[in-house]
Amino acid sequence: MTIETIQKILKRELPGAAAHALMTPEPHYVKGVEGIHHHSPVNSAVLLLLIPYQEEWLIPFIQRTPGGKYHGGQIALPGGKVESEDENARGAALRECHEEIGVETEEITIIGSLSDVYIPLSNFNITPFIGTIPKMPNFALSKDEVEEVILIPLNDLLDDKNKTSRSLYRHDQQIVAPGYKIGNHFIWGATAMIIAELETLLKNEQ
Repeated sequence: MTIETIQKILKRELPGAAAHALMTPEPHYVKGVEGIHHHSPVNSAVLLLLIPYQEEWLIPFIQRTPGGKYHGGQIALPGGKVESEDENARGAALRECHEEIGVETEEITIIGSLSDVYIPLSNFNITPFIGTIPKMPNFALSKDEVEEVILIPLNDLLDDKNKTSRSLYRHDQQIVAPGYKIGNHFIWGATAMIIAELETLLKNEQ
């Protein structure tokens, strides 16, 4: 699928919550412990970057370092909160991608965005952007935030055989998290919800 086709698809009505529900953990948050916040959601953004490689698209995910307050050790897309220095959420996504994995902002072309995802645990409201780059970049990782870059083919994420669910525990309560199992990696939570919306759009086109 060409970038032009994907860009055209992203301009259509987004499935939003219906697609997110396919990968939403159950329960979505632990009542009485999570989702209790006394301020407005923190605006943030992530970048789903499509890299051409041997006639397919690769997406760089990051393995976060284990020290993070909420999502340490998880697999995520490059991103973070919108800072005062950022013009908007798009600017934050580009800046974070550069800071976390070293991709130069001027090399990235943003082709669209997906529906916002709200995370009750951290009180983050995430805007996902889709971008592309002409060739494989030279990754440079933020040692404080990123343990490794994981390159996953888009086609693997579209393959139903790579979907599964796992029982996890938060605050001693069991949750069931659907996600994508690619090799030894398990992508779940907000990142899986974002992927699910892109997957829904692309499969509806096919």
